[in-house]
Amino acid sequence: MKDKNDLKKIKLSRAIGEVDEELIAKAAPKTGRKRPRWIGWVSLAACFTIVCSLGLWLFLPFGNTPPSVGRHANSAYFPIIQRLNAITYRGSSYENNFEMLFSGWLNGAKAEDGEMENPTSGAPTSPMPDGGATGTVGKYEEVTDNQVEGVIEADRIKRSDRHIFYLNGNTLEVYSIAGLDSEKLGSFPITSSGRAGGYDSDWEFYLSEDCTRVTVIAPYYDHTIPSPCVSVVSLDVTDPAAIRETARVNLSGSHLSSRLVGGKLLVMSNFGVNSNPDFDREEQFLPQIDTGDGGVSIPPEDIFYPDTLTAPRYTVVCRMDEKTLAVEDSVAFLSYSNEVYVSAEHLFASRTYQEQTKKEDVVTSRSMTEILCLSYADGSFEKLGSVTLEGSLKDQYSMDEYEGLLRVVTTRSVNQYRETVRNGLVSVDVSDSIAFSGSHTSANLYCVSLEDFSIRSQVLSFAPEGETVQSVRFDRNTAYVCTAIKLTDPVFFFDLSDPDNISYKETGNIDGYSSSLVNLRDGYLLGIGVGDNWNTLKIEIYEEGETGVESVCKYEMEYTDYSEDYKSYYINRDESMVGLGINHRGETGYLLLFFDGYELRELVNVKLDGETARMRAVYIDGYFYLFGREFKVLLVE
Repeated sequence: MKDKNDLKKIKLSRAIGEVDEELIAKAAPKTGRKRPRWIGWVSLAACFTIVCSLGLWLFLPFGNTPPSVGRHANSAYFPIIQRLNAITYRGSSYENNFEMLFSGWLNGAKAEDGEMENPTSGAPTSPMPDGGATGTVGKYEEVTDNQVEGVIEADRIKRSDRHIFYLNGNTLEVYSIAGLDSEKLGSFPITSSGRAGGYDSDWEFYLSEDCTRVTVIAPYYDHTIPSPCVSVVSLDVTDPAAIRETARVNLSGSHLSSRLVGGKLLVMSNFGVNSNPDFDREEQFLPQIDTGDGGVSIPPEDIFYPDTLTAPRYTVVCRMDEKTLAVEDSVAFLSYSNEVYVSAEHLFASRTYQEQTKKEDVVTSRSMTEILCLSYADGSFEKLGSVTLEGSLKDQYSMDEYEGLLRVVTTRSVNQYRETVRNGLVSVDVSDSIAFSGSHTSANLYCVSLEDFSIRSQVLSFAPEGETVQSVRFDRNTAYVCTAIKLTDPVFFFDLSDPDNISYKETGNIDGYSSSLVNLRDGYLLGIGVGDNWNTLKIEIYEEGETGVESVCKYEMEYTDYSEDYKSYYINRDESMVGLGINHRGETGYLLLFFDGYELRELVNVKLDGETARMRAVYIDGYFYLFGREFKVLLVE
């Protein structure tokens, strides 16, 4: 009989099969033979080389020299590429590859950016040859207080003698004009793009002269680039109950401004170039216009730029036919990205930059503004010239063209400091030993000849030291300027009837300041701003006296916020009315005041749901029509 050990061997053999003794012999370790010593040295050297190479790769500092763009030398945009490459290049924010690879582990992972809210959808339809409507369905009535007569500005409200059109968020609404019996006749939600998120707080529109078309200027955000863009959308509003889209053009860049002049639409956008753009992809460094077949770059001959760029941004101007949105011309100013002013014949684009000079160890930095003039009245864009002035612009109202002159008001800003080098490092020291140390501000007024763009006359540093420009208005031979430091200000009246002999009067310091100045009527000036503290709304009337500027009357409301968007105000010079949305103690409403020649009287103070910047109103035949998130009509007696 087999013992227990033999039985175990039989079971194991059946389970795994017979073992090949020859294979076992081959697999058995060999004894008595040594590995050559050189193999160990080679292995050690290889490991050392790998470790050194990895160390160099991990810890060698990144360079900060812009890469060569020579391979684009044959491109018509090569001069632009060279300049943009120098100003947009950004080296890595990490010092080396080790920091780049392990910064997330060392500092915590960064949260991913979320998608923008309210994505919209919808594809543009094909443009119709006649804009989608014929005939006249109403008489156009101007509501917006345009800066220049005949140069129409977009707004959230327009009207005919029959209808009031209001842009409520991204929805165009049409209302009848019937006093207390007025009602909504139709609405149309406007989608910005199938790949976009909307910026509907900045949307505005135009109403055609025959009241059959609405043209919406709709800024949006394109997730696929990603980049801000502007849609120009044409709507047929012949039948308010059946509004339809008829044409659309998309422009790359953020919305800057727009105008409607003689049936031609001027749309201005601001196109920014991101750091380290891919110059093989034109949409990353050149403004694009998309009429429905994909983006097309602005031609190189239509792009103007200074020798040295101060900002990697373009001001883009596109002219379209209002009826069809056919693009007729376009132009771009590289390094220009600030305020734009449009007169009846010219467009003025500006750029502000810092000019620095150094004497020994003292650095003086002053703000400078270059203003470029473009003619558009003859059907094509033509660059006429430019002028450089000291200071910066507050807004479009800081510029005005009148009788061959460009009048400009700037805030003069000079910053002076001591710069020293210690142990190879630059340090800044503002010292009392510098006669003009620290930061100093004031205001300048210039009259520039449009014949040769020379400065014909100027009034420098007319405001008290430390003040900045808060608001400006020009009215033919008069300029009104409000400057302020904290909550005290003077208001200046300039007599510009003789540009070679400019004179001015002022109020002296008064409580608060005006963020908007309005030439009301009969020589009266209206100021809208804050009072003796930041949460007090102040509306004040001024007039010019024999020796200075005097306050006639004022209206104040404590614990009240208001919109500083001038187009959100209702200005009615014929009726001496001013209206604006307010937020009083956290409750939104609308305020309408009447100036009777002696005081400002309250006609309307009513609750109105909505954001103050979007609220609009209009007075028609004794009735006051108010628009926010809700619609109201009041009888005003």
